[in-house]
Amino acid sequence: MKKVTKNAIAIAALVLFSMESCKKKNKDIVLPDINGYSSSDAVAPANLVAYWPLDGSGNEKKTNTAPTASVNASYITTGVKGQGLSLNSGYLYFASALGALTTNQGFTLSAWIQVANNGLAGGNPPANNFPYSYFQSTIAGQLFGNLTAMVEAGQYKTTSDTLILKAIYKDLNGGTQDNLNNYGTPGTEINVVKKAGTSQWVHVVTTYNPAGGTGAQSIFRIYADSALVSNTNFENRGVNSFKYTAGEVIIGGWYNNIPGKTVSGDTWTQPFKGSIDEIRLFNKLLTRDEITALYKLGKAGR
Repeated sequence: MKKVTKNAIAIAALVLFSMESCKKKNKDIVLPDINGYSSSDAVAPANLVAYWPLDGSGNEKKTNTAPTASVNASYITTGVKGQGLSLNSGYLYFASALGALTTNQGFTLSAWIQVANNGLAGGNPPANNFPYSYFQSTIAGQLFGNLTAMVEAGQYKTTSDTLILKAIYKDLNGGTQDNLNNYGTPGTEINVVKKAGTSQWVHVVTTYNPAGGTGAQSIFRIYADSALVSNTNFENRGVNSFKYTAGEVIIGGWYNNIPGKTVSGDTWTQPFKGSIDEIRLFNKLLTRDEITALYKLGKAGR
């Protein structure tokens, strides 16, 4: 049997001490701020009314509310920040009114999405068109809720990477107001997002400003990767103010997809195919700096 010398014991102790010391130092490392923030959680925390990290579960973090129903949903390790939600013609449904807003108040919806186009050859939209809803704050009995954030995946054929984003809100008169990054001159009226079908994540932010125009004119915008992409001609919705009615929340689906909740015979209301991560709903209009920070921090996994 070999003898263990004092020198060997000393060397082993030194190695163990060095390893433990390195571990402690790694834990103590403070990363530099990005746009003045240490993490995405540091952006407007007082105004964050709902947050879905989608990190292994569909639970809304502020209330720890689990989905009432989860259909064709799984979790991938390649999310923007840890895990992410993968939907294969699926959705998460919450029977609770989560992240309550207030009528005619500013709001911001932030989310990361990864989705491919599925239009027909030649670029013609298929019959179903596939306007996937990645987030909806619903109104009972209505197809379009308080806020519906969408990707129109059927607008371009599968080989195209041009992503069409759209958002719709309910106004005080019972109608809907919308904006999208289409139907305009690229580079001036709209900005094209080149991400679909490339396995890349895109950060999409939808904002509502109740007094952004002259007088009480409502301004509705969409940003992608911190750049304004929605049609500048459509952003001014005049006096058509946002109206909030408490309702359920659906991530990746439409009311028509929920058993017993069908409100129309529209066949284009198909569940989401793709991935979603880091959904945040704020009860204020985020600044451009805050929007940019969320994008850059997400890219850094923070």
